[in-house]
Amino acid sequence: MPDVAELQQQVEELQRQLQEEVGTLNQLIQVTTQLNSTLNLNELLQLIMTSAAELLHAETSSLMLVDEETQELTFEVATGEPGQEVVKYRVPPGQGIAGWVVENAKPLVIDNPSEDPRFYGTIDKSIGFETRNILAVPLIVKDRVIGVVEVINKRDAPGFSQKDLELAVALTNQASVAIDNTRMYARLADAVVTSRLSYRL
Repeated sequence: MPDVAELQQQVEELQRQLQEEVGTLNQLIQVTTQLNSTLNLNELLQLIMTSAAELLHAETSSLMLVDEETQELTFEVATGEPGQEVVKYRVPPGQGIAGWVVENAKPLVIDNPSEDPRFYGTIDKSIGFETRNILAVPLIVKDRVIGVVEVINKRDAPGFSQKDLELAVALTNQASVAIDNTRMYARLADAVVTSRLSYRL
């Protein structure tokens, strides 16, 4: 039987884990509230990616949207040190882990991407960055994949866990709705301006 000291240690560890989970859930609630407080798409995308990196303790994160005309993935936002360089790139349709996620509408967690045949290493080579592990989740609106969120290089562990994946999916579900609402608002605003102009003419 474990002695009192061991039991005390186990209780303290459980309390620590519980506090950590409560803290993470509170963060997620705060992020969700913020996501619904802006209709500016650029601000919204930046908020999503900053939140993803913070919540999942990652070195960097990026959000790509599907170009409706070319089906390429365009980097809209990238955080962390390589962020400014990454946003110059486009990923061809179906290429890379992000391309696979778009085509299959499923998330992926990969611990050693450089050994995965789906990995698109062109960007890493171009900017001198090493992707050690990656978590990629599709942004889905009304059964259609509109983009991908990638969270890269876990800071405090050798890779992303199942809990990390669940948290990322919860965040991207909220993000997808917020992006869709923002786009609808922008279309509605354009339609109102157009109708007013045509009325004046």
